[in-house]
Amino acid sequence: MVPGPWFGIVVALLWLAVGVGTAAVFVTRGGHRSLLWYLVGGLLGPLFVPIALERGRARTRRVDVRGRPQAAAAPSGTGLKVLVGLDGSADSDRALRAVARALTGTASELVLVTVTSPDLVGADADREHDRARRMLDQLVSHLPDGLPPPTTEVVTGHPVDALLAVADDRDVDLLVVGRAGHGLGERLLGSVAEGLAERSTRAVLLGSLPGR
Repeated sequence: MVPGPWFGIVVALLWLAVGVGTAAVFVTRGGHRSLLWYLVGGLLGPLFVPIALERGRARTRRVDVRGRPQAAAAPSGTGLKVLVGLDGSADSDRALRAVARALTGTASELVLVTVTSPDLVGADADREHDRARRMLDQLVSHLPDGLPPPTTEVVTGHPVDALLAVADDRDVDLLVVGRAGHGLGERLLGSVAEGLAERSTRAVLLGSLPGR
């Protein structure tokens, strides 16, 4: 019996679904935010599974930490320890400004974190790191008086995993991020804010404070 034309269409759709689904589950989970992985997955179909398994093992790496060491942090109970996740978007910048104003004089520790993609290597990774470092340094220079000297970290990995890892390591009380990042990739790969709200065992503030 010769398969009908629908057989080829069904096979093609299954091939595409397996590849794209694998890219979504494994690759983006490992922090590989380039949308090209969806194209590769769609073309390779089931053949993409072993590649995605390997690429999906990206781990959080703290590549640039500046500021006071954890041993110098204020003792527990003397003020809020706050981590702010930043991505250069207007929304995350507004969240930082609002929280900085609200916590002036009450925070004991302030940690600013930005996350870079593990897909980048060599000169591309260096440029992304430099961009992230400049962004953090600029934001620090505009913080109001009355806050503790901030610690800044550039971390490589999946944004949600990276922010949660730093939050756990520093035992912060509050994790702050903007409600939405920038770019099509953020919308397609899922909101970091939503991921943090679902997975964090700590208080999470999404966006700026009311009236700020």
